[in-house]
Amino acid sequence: MLREGRLGEGVDAEFARYTSSLAFDVNILEYDILGSMAHAIMLGKRGIIREEEMRSILRGLLNIYRSKNLKLEHELEDVHIAVEARLFEEVGEAAGKLHTARSRNDQVALDLRMLARDRINRISRALLTLEEVLLKIAEDNKHALMPGYTHLQRAQPATLAHHMLAHFWTFLRDLERLQDAYARVNLSPLGACALAGTSFAIDREEVARLLGFGGIVENSQDAVASRDFLLEPMAALALLGVNLSRLAEELILWSTAEFGFVELSDELSSTSSIMPQKKNPDALEIMRARSARAVGNLTSALALVKALPLAYNRDLQELSPIALDSFEIIEASVSMLTKILSSAEFKPHKMRAACDDFLTATELADYLVREKGLAFRTAHRIVGRLVAKAVKAGVSPQEVTPEMLDDAAQEVIGEPLRLSSAELERCLSPEKSIAEKHSKGSPSPEAVDTSIRRGRVKLAELRAKLEERERKVKEAFESLLREVEKLAG
Repeated sequence: MLREGRLGEGVDAEFARYTSSLAFDVNILEYDILGSMAHAIMLGKRGIIREEEMRSILRGLLNIYRSKNLKLEHELEDVHIAVEARLFEEVGEAAGKLHTARSRNDQVALDLRMLARDRINRISRALLTLEEVLLKIAEDNKHALMPGYTHLQRAQPATLAHHMLAHFWTFLRDLERLQDAYARVNLSPLGACALAGTSFAIDREEVARLLGFGGIVENSQDAVASRDFLLEPMAALALLGVNLSRLAEELILWSTAEFGFVELSDELSSTSSIMPQKKNPDALEIMRARSARAVGNLTSALALVKALPLAYNRDLQELSPIALDSFEIIEASVSMLTKILSSAEFKPHKMRAACDDFLTATELADYLVREKGLAFRTAHRIVGRLVAKAVKAGVSPQEVTPEMLDDAAQEVIGEPLRLSSAELERCLSPEKSIAEKHSKGSPSPEAVDTSIRRGRVKLAELRAKLEERERKVKEAFESLLREVEKLAG
């Protein structure tokens, strides 16, 4: 249909298959039809096409939209030509007027922006659900002691609640990044045409309004040539994938016999083809791998666009499936992690047992600074000497005596510290150590309560903004379809 004027009717079949985008374009078919409806209404209202032509085009587009049945053959190149070809079958020569003041360049940019904003909203909604699960675990486990780790070595006492809140606030930033990206995605490029706009008296803002966009892309070359509206959410998704992978890795470790901190649901686990006793966290392992795909997709996308001159280049066709892959694998991973966490059985007794390992040594050093006036480095050396002696002698934290501490102090500063047994027990008790942590964001039950309340407020704000975004798009599409039905008669 496009080739006849310049290239003739013949096309090499292998060339057609190689250059076709139809394998991806099924994902933007609905957006393409809605965009064409808005464009046709604008053309008719501005008098660029006759009213009867507009009505005929809208009737045909409405039939195509309702049927959801479109012949997609490689010879048609892409979804835009496929829709137009079908429209010719529906309404005849009037279909040729639809592409007035429009190019496939701004048309595909429009479709991709509609796809991206919907996928951002879908992932945001899935993330909100994951965040609620993390808050529920935190609320139920404010007193469930567990080791906090550095270098994957037991470090200081924390709680399961505090640990899950760390992931909660990380994912909250992912939500905020997606929200920020949405504002820049939600701009209409239509009317930019191939790159230089048009001499027809179009109304770009009206088309943007009909499709629920927040505005237009200002520059016509930028509108068709730039894909940062995909790169930015892809970067946010790569970060989100990394954060999903970190929690997945912890759950994998915690589910081992060596840790024993969590039992994963049987329904969400796999077994071995040869070892009948095995219960494997396969979904979490796949999650780790798919986060790598999201990172790789971003790298591929950046490399793809980094040397493209203005304006449109066909290279951009290869970016679309990469972006869609990131949207799909991250949305699926968020959903799967939500299921895994919702059904996981945590083992507080195992976590508490892992805290009996001199995790409160820092608390003892801090106490010596406060009560004995020592410099922290001096207190650090004394307590480090005490721990070394206790470990060598096989003495547990509960068995440490004031005399042992005095021996260590004598070696470091030349005099004893004379702490009482009660003071020493208070410093070395993980429960008392947690209770003494009053700084904001710490693991004490009071600080955790405050963090949970603040988290709920932030979630409510983000949920309200998401619902507003979804409402605007939904109402715009509903209004557009009502207007099309009215004009189509």
